[in-house]
Amino acid sequence: MRVMPDDAAQKTPLATSRPWLSVAGCLGGGVLTVVFVFLLVVGVALYFLWPRIVGGSRGTETMVLQAIGELRKAPALKVADREIAVRIEHSVPREWTVRPWMVPIGPGYRLEVGRTTVAIDVPENRVQYIVPFDGDAEPKVAASADGKLVIVTMPPPRVDEKVVEVQSDPSKLRVDFDRDWLNHILPEGEVRDQALAMIRARVVETASTPSAIFEVREKSRETVAEMIRALLPPRLKDCEILVRWSDEEAIVP
Repeated sequence: MRVMPDDAAQKTPLATSRPWLSVAGCLGGGVLTVVFVFLLVVGVALYFLWPRIVGGSRGTETMVLQAIGELRKAPALKVADREIAVRIEHSVPREWTVRPWMVPIGPGYRLEVGRTTVAIDVPENRVQYIVPFDGDAEPKVAASADGKLVIVTMPPPRVDEKVVEVQSDPSKLRVDFDRDWLNHILPEGEVRDQALAMIRARVVETASTPSAIFEVREKSRETVAEMIRALLPPRLKDCEILVRWSDEEAIVP
């Protein structure tokens, strides 16, 4: 009987049981390819179906801020326009300076001897309302944790005083004069011209009344939200966008 030396026995490799290596060897690289493709498909599905899981609320806020940045390329955002009719009433007194006969010099006394009043109805003036971007109030964006709600804070809308269309057709103006007995012999053009010069300021004043501004503010919320939504990627177009004006109480998403 022949006995192997001890050193030869030590060089004999140990036999181990690793069935998964055997299976992998049989299947080859095909398994790794299938696993890689599966993970890729799952990742793409998560990105498009659950963007909040992939990017978080910060990602949504960034996309909305980028959309607002596109809107801010203009100095202001037009959100509404309106036709305004105004009525101008203006009067000019006629005065004489009266001095006592014994004091022929000095300032004397002003005595009103007549007054001309004009009333002008001016229809079909137009103004536009804007959300200004030239102030210190920067737009802010806050998104809820689930990504279904985005709150955008912007400066409140106001009348764009640079774009005011005043009625220029004289035939559409209604002019009424009320004159005292003395002013019947004096020209009325001066009073009318002064009243006409007041139309633009009166249009802006009427368009800026609290009732007019309230209506514009409420209607402009959805207008601004739709403008922002139109610039968002398709995966974010279904989120709810609430527009809050910077002079309102803060909303927590």
